[in-house]
Amino acid sequence: MESLALKWCAAYSDVLPDMPIHPPWILEGTPQATGRVFLQSSDKLLSSGLWECTPGRFRWEFAWDEFVHILSGEVEITELPGTTYTLRAGDLAHFPFGLKTEWHVIQTVRKVFTLRTPQPFVI
Repeated sequence: MESLALKWCAAYSDVLPDMPIHPPWILEGTPQATGRVFLQSSDKLLSSGLWECTPGRFRWEFAWDEFVHILSGEVEITELPGTTYTLRAGDLAHFPFGLKTEWHVIQTVRKVFTLRTPQPFVI
């Protein structure tokens, strides 16, 4: 059995590595996504990290539950089909597993994310 211990990482200010959007999902522009998972639970079903994306429009279907905290930028997210939400710095959101969305990144967006995956998320 794993011993209990705090897991943490220091504030991150380096360039994030590429975390590309699936090319067929891109609808407009050339959005460039970067990101990194920094922390995971011992069973790898819970992961947290940073993600950033430049302006553009793309589809996204959530293969996990995701909670986000927008740190900077602006993005319009449309549930398909349905309601459009605008997220800006300070906003929090939850995207449930299976939700189909369209993202329109208006101003480069940077978010903290926490994922709960149905299977271990191997990085």
